[in-house]
Amino acid sequence: MTGVIGKAIHILDSLVPQGMEKELSVTEISRMLDMPVQSVHRILVSLSRHGFVAQNSKTKKYKLGLSLMKYGFLMWDSLMFRSVARPYMEELSRKTRETVYLASRENDEGVYIDSIDSPQILKISEPIGLRLPLYIGASNRVILAYLPARLQEHLIQHVCWDEVPSLKPLSYDYIKQNLVQIRSLGYAVTTGEATEGTTGIAAPIFSYEKTVVGSINVAGPELRFSADTIAKYSFYVKKYANLISSELGYNS
Repeated sequence: MTGVIGKAIHILDSLVPQGMEKELSVTEISRMLDMPVQSVHRILVSLSRHGFVAQNSKTKKYKLGLSLMKYGFLMWDSLMFRSVARPYMEELSRKTRETVYLASRENDEGVYIDSIDSPQILKISEPIGLRLPLYIGASNRVILAYLPARLQEHLIQHVCWDEVPSLKPLSYDYIKQNLVQIRSLGYAVTTGEATEGTTGIAAPIFSYEKTVVGSINVAGPELRFSADTIAKYSFYVKKYANLISSELGYNS
């Protein structure tokens, strides 16, 4: 691995603790990596500026910073989220025989992080990693509905609604009204927004911090989602979303 990024990664690797916190001086890192002192110092200053390393004010030595810890916790939370949700996704899949998605929020978008495909020939199958704005589709809009009101407004107030990547026309007024309805029902239902001819039903998932962290969604061809089916599936979706939330430490 060459270049500045490669050198920075090697420096971070050299600071990984081996059973206890590890601090190294610029000279020690230089010798360990056979790298010029000036280069090591320049890279450490840059890493420090972004919180990836921290300097001990007394010894002037460096250790890993809080930014790496933050990203580590985010990754751990994501892995735990999927691990906890998976058995409930499987139950929901067995009961509905439709495709089940697990979504999480990343800034102003919702992202599919896990799924179970329907066993039926005619089914919906979207790729893991698919991301769309939080106002498009049931799995995303149900997350948006449970965000703080000021954040909701921030995310939708400056949207150019004529250019949104939705297959159905959306507007600020429609989304605002729909968010109120979603909170009243406890789930979201959309048809033909992200994928033509598809209906999705989603419920929010909450963390121990009482904040919405994602959603569980059952989706399939619109022709299989009658009013009675939507009523039944929405009950299941809410049930399993609540069970996942409880396992994540949420206490309403």
